[in-house]
Amino acid sequence: MATMKKAKPDISKLSFVASRDGKTLPKPKGDQGPRCFWNVTGTGDFGQDCDLGQRLALEYLAFEEADAGGPGNLPMIVGDMPRRPWTGVEIGFLSMVSYAARAGAFKARRVAAQEDAADVKPTKRRRPSGRAA
Repeated sequence: MATMKKAKPDISKLSFVASRDGKTLPKPKGDQGPRCFWNVTGTGDFGQDCDLGQRLALEYLAFEEADAGGPGNLPMIVGDMPRRPWTGVEIGFLSMVSYAARAGAFKARRVAAQEDAADVKPTKRRRPSGRAA
């Protein structure tokens, strides 16, 4: 029986990621990449924008959850967010990601400990002395 490989999630499918193709967004300038990882326009209403940011964070978290073992995409998203002042969208998004980080902190420590343990070379064990019964 053949096993089917699960398709890796595509970050370009997130609702807030857009192409800098000259159609959707202007072509990249300077050190910008071909994608914008934070293409969001708020409403101007802080409460509504916080709600929007939280929904976008849950969308992002579901993507990361499905991309288990991936490199993480949060730095690219935050890198494309506007600099200060942030709107409710950015505050809602980052607050929700922060809640998720707090909830997953125990698991993150376990992952880090496993990676640290993998870096330690195992020592050779000596066979116990004595005769077999």
